Parts: sequence; structure tokens; C-alpha cells
Amino acid sequence: MSFDIVEFTGRLEHVIRGSINGVSGHEWDEDFITINLLRDIRNELSGSRFTGRDSRGSIDWQIYKLKGTFENNYGDVALVVNINYKDGTSINGAAFLEAKKRDWRKTTFGAMKIPQAKRILKNAPRSQYLLYDYEEITNFLNGSLHLEEISPFYHSRGLQVPFAPVTRAVCVPLNLAVATASKDTILYRHSVPLSQMLSNRYFQGLDLEFDDQAKQIATGFLTKFGLPKYVVKVDISANEVDGKDQDLRVNQQHYLQLD
Repeated sequence: MSFDIVEFTGRLEHVIRGSINGVSGHEWDEDFITINLLRDIRNELSGSRFTGRDSRGSIDWQIYKLKGTFENNYGDVALVVNINYKDGTSINGAAFLEAKKRDWRKTTFGAMKIPQAKRILKNAPRSQYLLYDYEEITNFLNGSLHLEEISPFYHSRGLQVPFAPVTRAVCVPLNLAVATASKDTILYRHSVPLSQMLSNRYFQGLDLEFDDQAKQIATGFLTKFGLPKYVVKVDISANEVDGKDQDLRVNQQHYLQLD
């Protein structure tokens, strides 16, 4: 099924919000939220194509979970992104996300630790916090057409309240969070919805780490610096272009692919 980038982002937002909205209080745990969210996004993306500025792209999304226990200096989730263009060129890189849930009935993210964030930044300077909220987030950055991108999936919060774009998961740069020393929902003013981060940033080859060390860690072939809990391998390819990059295969000695 094909979508333009605007509708594609809207569908992603719809899935993300629904996935997190379905998590109850006793299930409010980063690992539980993350694995369910990754699966829900995969199921939505399966067989999808989107039209960007360059060409129509098909998306293959595979999820892997760490088998053993390693020190984590690169965040909870690594996205390994491989993009093949119609003209035969390609780019590949990795993105690292550190997931944190909002504390129940508080405005804080109690699991945020500045020393941990600094360790991640030392290895992956473009890393992001992935923040989950059990309530609607509305005060994220609205400067890059997010309003129009999720317009088919606006959420009404009552007859007296106008339709408004909302989300349940946002990304905040780790370096910005460290610079502000904020560990609460004030960070939302600097955030971008995960749906937009995926479709308009990572899936366009932006905000990725391109060095060999980052890519080897993201795929599980370099372990001395620690490994992320989850790896998501994303292959995006133009029509009639092979999107499988064997140089970025995930090391299944350390990772188990999830159904």
C-alpha cells in the first residue's frame, strides 16, 4: 500500500498513540512499552511504500532483542537505517534512542541520569531521549508542518475543545537535555513527535551516526562498548532496487529476531 509522506506520518502517529494509550498503569514500564510499540509500528509498516522527494520507497522493518546482558552505553534502541536510491546510490547509518517513561501521576522522568546520558553522548553525539507519556503531549515543537502531517488523525478532546494534534511519544536530543539539566515534562518544548522523527528525519538519512564504530555496535559486531537492548533494522529502497545491505546485517549471535 502506498502513501505520500504526509499520510504516512499521520498513520505512524495514529499507531504510536494507540499503542501507548493501550498500556495500563501496572504495565507502565519502558521495556514493555518499547517492545509493544516496535511491534505495532512494524505491523503498520509491513508492505508499505511512501513517496518522498526522491522516489517511492518500500520499507522493511525487522526487530531484534539482545540475548545476553551487556553494559549499555548506546541507549535502549538502535535503528540501523539503510536507504537505497533509484540512481543506484545508498547511505546507511545508525540512530540511538534512550527510552524513558514519565513517572506515574508526576511530571518527572525519574530514571533520567545525567552521567548515563553523558556516557551515551560520548559514543553517539546525535542520540535522543525517547519519552513516553500516559497523557496526551501537545506542547512539542510545531515548526515543521506536523499539524498538516497528522491532520487525518486529529484527536478531539471534547465538544468545547478544538481539534488539536497530540502524541504520546516524543524525541529530545540528549545533549539538549543535559545542557538544560531538565528531567521533567519541560523537555517537551524541545521535542519532536516520534512519528515525525522517523518519517522526516531518520527515514531521510538525517540525524544518523555514520562512523563504522557506531554501525558495528548497532548491529552487534562490536561489544566492548556495550550493546543496545533492541535493534531495529530498517531497509528503504526505491522500486526495483535491492534494499538488503548485507554489510549491515545484525549479529544473531547476540540478537534474536522477534516475530
